[in-house]
Amino acid sequence: MVIAAAAAELLTLYDALDALSALVCPPSLFALVLRRRFPVAVLFATLPSMATGHLWLAPMIAMFTVASRTARRAVVGVATAALFAATMWSGYDLDGGAVDWSHHLFVVEVALMFSVGPAGLGLLFRTRSELRARLADLIASQAHGRRLEAERAVAEERTRMAREMHDSVSYHLGIIAAQSGALWATAPDDTVRRDAETIRRHSADAMAELREIVGVLRHGPSRADGTDARLRNVPTLVEEARLDATLDCGALEAHTIAPSVERAAYRTVQEALTNVRKHAPGAPVAASVRPSARGDALVVEVRNQPAPRTPPSVAPVLDVPASGYGLAGLRERVTLVGGAFRAEATADGGFVVRAELPLGPAAPLASGPAPGHQPATAAQGESGSRS
Repeated sequence: MVIAAAAAELLTLYDALDALSALVCPPSLFALVLRRRFPVAVLFATLPSMATGHLWLAPMIAMFTVASRTARRAVVGVATAALFAATMWSGYDLDGGAVDWSHHLFVVEVALMFSVGPAGLGLLFRTRSELRARLADLIASQAHGRRLEAERAVAEERTRMAREMHDSVSYHLGIIAAQSGALWATAPDDTVRRDAETIRRHSADAMAELREIVGVLRHGPSRADGTDARLRNVPTLVEEARLDATLDCGALEAHTIAPSVERAAYRTVQEALTNVRKHAPGAPVAASVRPSARGDALVVEVRNQPAPRTPPSVAPVLDVPASGYGLAGLRERVTLVGGAFRAEATADGGFVVRAELPLGPAAPLASGPAPGHQPATAAQGESGSRS
């Protein structure tokens, strides 16, 4: 745009150009294209056009570029002085005619306006750009400071939560482990001894998971949560739930299952069985973990019928208020691995929890079951446990 304005100035003087001006002004105009890369050189290339008195806009544009893009003030001063001298030269007639003081004053004023004016505007533009950059740096620094402060507050709260969990929950779990050990030592028969051993083992597993959670709260993510939260342990989970539950496991050995998907499936069954124990004691439960019909998803479904009118004669369930976070946490866990989650009441008054988790591509079947997985028949053999 500025080059077009300078060219328009030159076109208005087309008829008044002499041979020297016609030789000097067009190169000065074309030199403006390189003003951002070579500002000082372009300025001195346009000074002859200023001295002829026919092209003034091009040197002024070059002077503005020098002042706005050159950090060395001495260079800006020299360039301003050179433009001032060229403007003074163009203000006098070359025939040596006498001039009065008013003409001298006018020439100086014009020279100052055409040289100092663009230099001042360029310095102002440069100062404004520097202030804008410093303001952006200040805003970024403040945002970084607020982020660090928020992270510090979160770290302090996580440390406080870890301390409270360790001091409180580990105390109660330690008592449970100690009492179950004493019960095992004084048990009158094998059934009570087996139940005491189950209680002791679950308390030990809870202590191990508590230590992992406390470590995550104190130092950030470490190991994957729950080393026992695997599909191979789902039959044991269903058996030890002591519910009227059956388990149907499909052939999963031929599929690649990510550890995060295994944990999500295990936690889905675990939370669903816990909810049945709390809200529908004695209700028949049907759990299934199998690939979908297309083989691209792992379908985990736990469905319970309505609770019987006369609950079974078992130990009373502790009156612990429900937090409502269990199903919400399952939904978040399933969503994080790219699955779909659904939990709703059924038409017969029961409840169903269903999760569809992404399943890896099928692999060629080996001669035996994959390491760490139980065959479907073994899994189904665990089904039908009764309280």
